Amino acid sequence: MARPYIEFVQTQNVEWAVQPDGTEVKRLNVDPVEGEETYIIRYPAGFDGPDRGPEDRAEEYLVLDGSIVVAGREQRFHCYGFIPRGESAGPRRTREGATLLVFRYGRHDPNSATGNTEALALDPATMAWDMTPSVAHIAHLRLARKVLRLGPNDSSRTFLLIGLPHGVPAQKEMPAEIHDHFEEMFMLQGQMWTPEGLIRPGAYFYRPPEIVHGPHVSEAGFFQIMRAGANYVRTKWTAPMPLPIGQGYAPKIPAGTPESWTREWSGPAAY
Repeated sequence: MARPYIEFVQTQNVEWAVQPDGTEVKRLNVDPVEGEETYIIRYPAGFDGPDRGPEDRAEEYLVLDGSIVVAGREQRFHCYGFIPRGESAGPRRTREGATLLVFRYGRHDPNSATGNTEALALDPATMAWDMTPSVAHIAHLRLARKVLRLGPNDSSRTFLLIGLPHGVPAQKEMPAEIHDHFEEMFMLQGQMWTPEGLIRPGAYFYRPPEIVHGPHVSEAGFFQIMRAGANYVRTKWTAPMPLPIGQGYAPKIPAGTPESWTREWSGPAAY
């Protein structure tokens, strides 16, 4: 069973579920067969959890707020980690509390298992931005990247991506994109116009392979974490389409999704 196509949900509209250990979770996308999933987890202040032993699925995470000790290392704001399937992350402890965005890989995914890949713990704030110019079709976004992890055998890429403000081309139409691999995104800051509406902080999407998406423009700029099902994003381009500035919220979500997920969310007033 494949993971469902979601484009997009503002995670502010997803309810927290309290877990037996006192944590709270927002599950965003799940494959119930393989266990591949994406969720947000909130650890309360003073949490002191035992070593869970070897992981049954690889775990990849980004700290959204707070600070937490994972695998013996204190991970703070926007720190990143990867724990292969079959390895232990040790006890998890947090004095102040912490919120993490978590990606779990499938139970039978060989490319995320110990022996085929390595554990990682990074502070992206210490990494330089790769500002190599993008292809002409998306050059207006003026993108820069920090690659956090490349999976073995061309299996995945996890990276931070920023686009500068005023990322709108002069022309009124531009091509949309198609990839032969999945693509997943969580918006950390900023905004981006899409044909499904205006993506704001906290927005999440998951696109299976061969999904037409875009065009994308950003008046305010953006900062996001992305995952792709290949080491380098491979793109086919469609015929030009109208720019989506002003598009109303029109999400693509699977049947049975809670109605609350489809609420339009504009966030608190800026001033």
